[in-house]
Amino acid sequence: MTAPPQATGGSLRSGETGRDSAADAARAARGFADPSRLRSRDIFRLAPRAWPFIRPYKRHLLYLFLAMAPGLPAGLFTILMTRVFFDAVGHGHSLTRAEAWMLQLPMTASREEILWRACVVSMLVVLFFLPYGLALFAYAVWILQRIANLFRVNLYARLQELSLRFHSEESIGDAIFRMFQDSAAIPQVINGVVIQPLRWLPFASANLVWLVLFDYRMAAVAAALVPANFILAWAFSEPMRRRFRAEREAAASATTRIEETLASIKAVKAFGREAAESDLYAHDNWRAFLAARRARMVFVAYRACAHALCGLAYVGALYFGAEQVLRGGYGGAMRAAVSLGLFQGALAVFDMMSARTRQLTELWGSLQDVGVAIARVFEMMAKTPEERVQSGSLLPERPRRALVFERVSFGYDGRASVLSDASLQARVGEITALAGPSGSGKSTIVALVMRFFDPLAGRILLDSRDLREFDLAAWRATVAVALQESPLFTASLRDNITYGRTGASPGEIARAVERAALGDFVRSLPAGLDTMLGEKGARISAGQAQRIGLARAFLRDAPILLLDEPTAALESATEEFVMRGIRQWLNEKPGERIVLLATHRLNTARHSDRVYRISAGNVALDEEAVFEPLRT
Repeated sequence: MTAPPQATGGSLRSGETGRDSAADAARAARGFADPSRLRSRDIFRLAPRAWPFIRPYKRHLLYLFLAMAPGLPAGLFTILMTRVFFDAVGHGHSLTRAEAWMLQLPMTASREEILWRACVVSMLVVLFFLPYGLALFAYAVWILQRIANLFRVNLYARLQELSLRFHSEESIGDAIFRMFQDSAAIPQVINGVVIQPLRWLPFASANLVWLVLFDYRMAAVAAALVPANFILAWAFSEPMRRRFRAEREAAASATTRIEETLASIKAVKAFGREAAESDLYAHDNWRAFLAARRARMVFVAYRACAHALCGLAYVGALYFGAEQVLRGGYGGAMRAAVSLGLFQGALAVFDMMSARTRQLTELWGSLQDVGVAIARVFEMMAKTPEERVQSGSLLPERPRRALVFERVSFGYDGRASVLSDASLQARVGEITALAGPSGSGKSTIVALVMRFFDPLAGRILLDSRDLREFDLAAWRATVAVALQESPLFTASLRDNITYGRTGASPGEIARAVERAALGDFVRSLPAGLDTMLGEKGARISAGQAQRIGLARAFLRDAPILLLDEPTAALESATEEFVMRGIRQWLNEKPGERIVLLATHRLNTARHSDRVYRISAGNVALDEEAVFEPLRT
C-alpha cells in the first residue's frame, strides 16, 4: 500500500510541519499575476512557481526524460522501413547499406526475403514500443498525480494559516471550488509547461534532422510550421484566457450557491424556499453554461485554425516531395536517390512532426484555462496569514498573577472601534466575567486573547509579558476556548471531545464529560462516546453541542480557559451544574489557572469572582456586583 504524500514532499522529514509546507505554498504564490491580468509570459512563469512541488520528484522526471531516448530514432526507422516496402519490395530496388544492416540481410537479398524480414522487424519494434510507451505514460501519470496531491496538501495547510478576516469575508463555496477544481489543474500545468515541451523538443529536433538528411524542402516546411503555430497561439491567447476566467468565476458562483443553500437547509425548508433556491441555482448554472460555451467556442476556433495550418503545411510538403519524385535525382544532406518509398517515408516523418506540433499548440490553448485556474489558486494562497498578528520567540510559562488588558483599543476595519481604551484583569485562581449585551465587544476580547488579532493600541500582558513576545503556536497551546456556537465535526462524540488533546486517558475524558454536564447524555446513547454525531453535529441540540465544546476545553488542560457564552443555550439547572464544573476545574490548580468568561446573562456572571461590564466597547469593573458562590 502506497503511503500518502506529506505536506512537505514524498516523506515527512524530522522537524517539518504543515507550517513549512504552507510557507512553500506562499512563496510559490507571492507576486504572481492577478487572474484578471494574466498574460502569456505568466504561463511560462508557472514552471518555476511550481518548483517547490516538482522538487521532491525531480529525480523521477529525469528518469522519465531519459526513458524517452529510445524513441528518438523512430523517424529514421520510419523513413528506412517505408523505403524498404515501397522501393525494395515494391519495385525491386537493392537495399542500401543502412537498410541491409537494419534487416540483417545482404544488399542483394530477394524481394520475398526482404518482405518477410521487414514484417518481422516491424512487428518486433511495435511489440516492444507499445508496452514501453504505455509504461512511460503510466509513469508520467504517477508523477503528475503525486505532484497534484502534494500541491493540494500544501494548499490546505495554507488555507488554515489565512486570517479569520479572510475566512469571514470570502465565500466558502469559492474557496472550495479553488481547492478542488482549480487546484486540479496543477498536473496539466506541469505536463504543459515542463513535460510536453521537453518531450517535444528532442523528438521535433530529431525528426527535423531526418528530414534534412533526406529532403530539404520538406524540412523547411516543417521548420516554418513551428513559428506559424506560435503566432496563431499568441493571437488567440488573450481571448481564450478572458473567457476561461469568466467560465471559472461563473462555475465558482454556482458552487457557492450550492454550499450556502445546503449549509442553511433548515432555514430553506422552514420558510418554504426550496423552489426559489432551485430557480436561483438554475440561473447561476445557466450563466456558468453560457460562459463555458463561449470559452469552448473560442478554443474550438483556435483548434480549427491549428488543424487548418497543419493541413496547409501537409499539402505543401506533399507538393514539394511529389515534385522531387517526378524530377528524380538525389535529395537531402545524404544525397539519397529520390524515390516513391523515400517520399512516403519523409512524408510520414513530416506528419509525425506536424502532429506533435499541433498537439503542443492545442496544449497551449488548454494552458490558458489551467493558467487562469492556478492563478486563482495563487491569488488565494498569497493572502496574508494571521492578519496583523506577529509571532514572537518566547515560550509562555504557567500564569502566576494575571492576564491584563492595558488600555486596549481595537476595530476590525480600522475605522469603527469595537473596544476603546479597555482595561481589565483576569487573575489566577479566579473566574472573571465579562458581562454585556450582544455586540458589546465580549467575543472580541476572547479573540484578542486567542491572538486571532492584535490590538490597534494598548497591550495585553501575561505576568507583565506582552503576548506578542510569545511564539504564536506556543501561546495558543496555553489557551483553551469554548465558543457559543461550538464547531463540531462529522466524527464520533469521543473524537469531538478529544479534538484538542487526542492522547487523553479514559479517566480524564470521563471527568471532562461530567464537568460539562454531559454524563447523562452520554450514558443515554447506545454507543456512548463512540456515537457518530452526523454532519456538523446535526443530530444533537444546541445545548448539547455547547456542552461538548465545554468538555473539549476542559480536556485540553490549558492554564487559561476562555468561555464565550458557555451557557447561552442551557436552562438554569444545567447552567448551575456547568458553572460548578468550571469552578471544580479552576480549583484543581488554583495557583496556575485563569478563567475568563464572556456572558450576557447576569445569573452566569454572579457565579464568578469578578465582573466587568462592557457597553459600546467600554469596559468597567462592576463594584456593585452581587456574587452567588456555588457549592463544589
